[in-house]
Parts: sequence; C-alpha cells; structure tokens
Amino acid sequence: MAKDVDLTSREWRDIVFEGKNKDFGAYKLRESSPARHTKAIVWVVISVAIILVLLILSVSGVFSKPEEEQITTATVQEIAAVEAEEEEIEEEEEQFQMPEPEEVVAPEEVANQQRVTDLLIVEDDKLEEDKQVKNQEDVLENEAQAGALDITEGTNDLNKMTIKEEVIAAPKVEEEQPMNIAMVEQKPEFNGGEAAMYKWLSENIVYPSAASEQGVQGRVVVEFVVGKDGSITNVRVLRPRHPALDKEAVRVVKAMPKWIPGRNNGQPVKVTYTLPVTFKLQ
Repeated sequence: MAKDVDLTSREWRDIVFEGKNKDFGAYKLRESSPARHTKAIVWVVISVAIILVLLILSVSGVFSKPEEEQITTATVQEIAAVEAEEEEIEEEEEQFQMPEPEEVVAPEEVANQQRVTDLLIVEDDKLEEDKQVKNQEDVLENEAQAGALDITEGTNDLNKMTIKEEVIAAPKVEEEQPMNIAMVEQKPEFNGGEAAMYKWLSENIVYPSAASEQGVQGRVVVEFVVGKDGSITNVRVLRPRHPALDKEAVRVVKAMPKWIPGRNNGQPVKVTYTLPVTFKLQ
C-alpha cells in the first residue's frame, strides 16, 4: 500500500526535485510556499473579522436611527394635524358669524323726514302775461324752424329781436348757345340782302391811315353772332391781316344795323355768322 505523502512537506519537494537543479527558482518557491500560505490565511482571518465588526456596527446603527426618525416624523404629523383642525374650526366660526341687524326706521320717523315744499302764489295778471310771452316765443320759434325767420338768441324782449328774411336765389337760366349757320332752316341776312350789306360796308369803312401809308391791303375774316332780335354780338377776328385793318373790321361790323334773324322750326334762333371784310386801296 502506498504511503500518504504531504504535498507541502519537504519530503515531497525532495522527491519532485530529485536529480534536478535545486538552485532553480521553482524549488525556492516550493520551499517558501508554507510560510506564504500561513500569512495568507492570517490576513484572510483578520479581514473577515474586520468586515464582521463593521457589519455589526452598521446594522446596529440602521436599526436604531429609523426608530428615532419614526418618532420624530410621527410627532411632526400630529402637530400638523392639530394645527389644521384649529384652522378649520376658526374658518367655521367666521362663516357662522351672525350679520349685524339693520336699523329699521319707523314709519313715523320717515314721515317726519319728508320735506315740505313751499307753495308759490302767483297773481292772475302775472300768470296771464307769462302765457302771452310764452305763446309769442313759441310762434317765433316755429317760424324760425320753418326757415322763414332767423331770430337772434340771447334776449326775451320782442322789440329787440332781429328778424332776417331768407333770400332765395333765383335759379340760373343757362344761356342758349348759338347754332351753326349750316344747321338752321332759314339763315340770317342783312336787311336788303347781301348786295345791300356790301354797299353799306363800303360806305362806312374808314381805311386806316397806318395801313394806307404802308400800302397794306387785303381781307380780314370776322365772326359774330346774330341774335334772336337781329342784333350783332360777340364780334371777333378769325383771320387777321394788319392790326389797323383788324380793328377797323371789328368796328364797322359792330356798327351794322340789326339783321333779319335766322329761324329754325319757325322760331328765331341765335346763329354764328362769318363775314370777310375786304380792304383795297384806290
């Protein structure tokens, strides 16, 4: 039967390293391993003891503090509950306070507090005079509102009132515009015809000296309006020739006697007429 051998004994090391170099590091490690194992076991035991002590201390502290904290928390909660109940009681007392009774005034006192209005006695003559003045004021006011009168405010004396009559302007009548000579049924004409007109012109034209000295002659075209009564109006120069000749042509046309007016639908109408006035030196 084989002999039991302790693996940590020296005999086992000698058997293992028999015939080998014992100076090699492995032999030294094997030789010092028992001491190292012993130290390790001691350190493990010490560490476990320290851990156990710490655990015991911590567990004892945990179980002691909660009790104190629970007691403190319970006390605070009780105090808060008591204060809340006191506040609720105060609020209920305020809500149920009875309102103060209002003072009731007796009917006799109310009757005594009423004011008595003094009566104003007016004579009959004064009352009649006031009615007349009021009636006159109403009449004047109605007339002013109708637009017939304008009464100055600030006085009650009828003799001092200023009355203004409203002046209504007459509507403007648009002036009848003259018709073109081509649009009328009967043209206006000089009394006696066209020949009589030129004869009249030749007898009444005064040749301007300014034009004659310069030897100026020619035709000036003049436009004018023959009214419903045959009068000549709105004379103006359409085609000028010389200032002196133009002026004389306008003068002589204005001096013409009344014409026979033009007619349209049997009624006299205003007609625009164009007339050439010829100036010729002898």
